Amino acid sequence: MKKPALRWLSDIYAFTTSKIVLLALAVLVMCVSKVNASELNVMVNESVMVAELNRSELRQIFTGQRQYWDNGTKITVFVLQDTDELHRQFCRDILQMFPYQLSRLWDQITYSGQGITPIRVTSYQALVDALENTEGAIGYVERTDIVKLRRVEVELK
Repeated sequence: MKKPALRWLSDIYAFTTSKIVLLALAVLVMCVSKVNASELNVMVNESVMVAELNRSELRQIFTGQRQYWDNGTKITVFVLQDTDELHRQFCRDILQMFPYQLSRLWDQITYSGQGITPIRVTSYQALVDALENTEGAIGYVERTDIVKLRRVEVELK
């Protein structure tokens, strides 16, 4: 039989253990939902004749180091806000950097006069509209069934 002085300790232990199990399950559910999230696609305006880009080329484009397509058309980069989950996923999975690192690079090229930052849009639909209506545009979306956009194969080496 347990001593009355230690009974409260076993109750706290049982309560804490159940909270840890619930927390672990919540983390697992959140991780599974990330895995099942929509596929991320790099898309360009239909005026851009690019079928494939590798990670290095995408980093050059999205960090402002490359500003023109091979045919001389100006590259216009559109992105979502840093806090948007799709933007975070793009930075993490495709560019292999954090959104704040990308923002710092954009600030450097802007303040040094070497280029302009990508255009940040406030919603997913605004991103799609901007990509559809801007010649030379590049960005990222979840869907590939958008008529006026061309999907770019990304070689992740």
